[in-house]
Order: sequence, then C-alpha cells, then structure tokens
Amino acid sequence: MNLNLIFSQLGFSQKIMQDVILFLVIVFASFIFGMLIGRYKLVTVLINIYVAVALLSVLPEKLFSDYYYRLILFFAIIAGLTFLGKKMFEVPIFGSGKSFLWRVFAMSFLEVMLALSMALSIAPKKEALNYISLTSYNYFVSENALIFWMLAPLVFMFIIRKKVSR
Repeated sequence: MNLNLIFSQLGFSQKIMQDVILFLVIVFASFIFGMLIGRYKLVTVLINIYVAVALLSVLPEKLFSDYYYRLILFFAIIAGLTFLGKKMFEVPIFGSGKSFLWRVFAMSFLEVMLALSMALSIAPKKEALNYISLTSYNYFVSENALIFWMLAPLVFMFIIRKKVSR
C-alpha cells in the first residue's frame, strides 16, 4: 500500500503529507510516552532533558567523532538520570478526570517536541532532511523554534500550577 500514491490522488502534495504523518507520529509517541512515564516522572524527565542539553553544550565538539555519539549521549543522559534519580525530582502533575489526562498528554507532547528539537539540532541539517521536510525542520531547529521548545514546557507547568492551586 503506497500512501504517497493515495494522497497524491486526493490532491495532497508529498511535503504536506510528510508533515502530517510526522505530526501524527509525534502525537502517538507523546501519548505512549505520557502513559509509560506517568505523572510522577514527567517533570523529572523534563529536568533531565535540560540537564542533558546543558551537559552537551559544555562538552567540546572534538570529543565526539560523529554526531551519532552526541545523540546517543543525549538520550543516555536522559535515560540514566531518569532511572537513577528515582526520588530526586519527582514532582507529580496533580489532578483527576479529563483535565488531568489532558495535562499529562500536553506535558508529554511538549517533552517529546523538546527532545526531538534537541536531537534534530544535534544532527547535521542534511541528515535530518532525509527524514523530515524543510518546513518541519525549521519548526524544530530554527533559532526561534529552539527557544520556543525550551520555554514551552516551563510555561505550561507554570500555567497548570496556577490553575490547580486556585
């Protein structure tokens, strides 16, 4: 089954469909990530992403022979800190009912987007464009996008904390 052929017959361009499929994959991954990690570890993982970004930013480029090693180290730091720091940063996302699930999904979505943005910024542009379109790449890796994806989870946590505490 050739999805490109089906979508082109419906009048959609390949680039648009590539972006739509990327978005759907991210939404699905965010849902799975949020359910696997749970409300107690979401903030922990967010802190670990920031720590991984900080550590990689101070390590010299010449330490790594290829960008693959930087990517592996990025995700290894996140996973290692998450598994080793069981009670270090556990701050649950409080609530119940429909709004609780929405908050967990939104937080996991923002974390997946942040991790993907950081991973794409580590990879060379030419390599990243083999997997996503230039438009999507710019949504993840442009200067403004990097700032946005770094700040969005923090702003979201601030907003939900204010709403929950009212």
